[in-house]
Amino acid sequence: MLLKGQCGVIIAIMISALLLVSGCRYYTPEKRMDWMLKRISRELKLTETQKEQLDRFKTELMIKAREVWVGHVNTMDEVGIQLRSDEFDQEHLKDVIAGNSAKREELVSLFITGLAEFHSILTPEQRNKLVKKLDKMKKWRKRHCRFSR
Repeated sequence: MLLKGQCGVIIAIMISALLLVSGCRYYTPEKRMDWMLKRISRELKLTETQKEQLDRFKTELMIKAREVWVGHVNTMDEVGIQLRSDEFDQEHLKDVIAGNSAKREELVSLFITGLAEFHSILTPEQRNKLVKKLDKMKKWRKRHCRFSR
């Protein structure tokens, strides 16, 4: 009788572990961006030229985002180097962080420019659908995200 109980507990733990591991999928930023763009294309019923423009925008944005990420990693490496050294060079670290901030500003500028170009190729009906979708997402975030309340 005791053996059946132990086997049941072990099986329950194994099933729980498998469910936990299978639910924790990691998607790269590129895959997430592709998923979002496919969904946007489908819901807004974009034409081929609109899809091509959106794809170009995605490519430019991902390239710049990688540069920002590399800059962030380099900044963290510099922080580690400064913390290990005998003297902490604040000016050098400020320069490194300022360089990374400039790259982030370029990314924001590129995003706004691309968004404006995308806006210009949308029809009024597509714009309305997009705004409705954003409002729906905003309501969802308000209910599910603790920082947006």
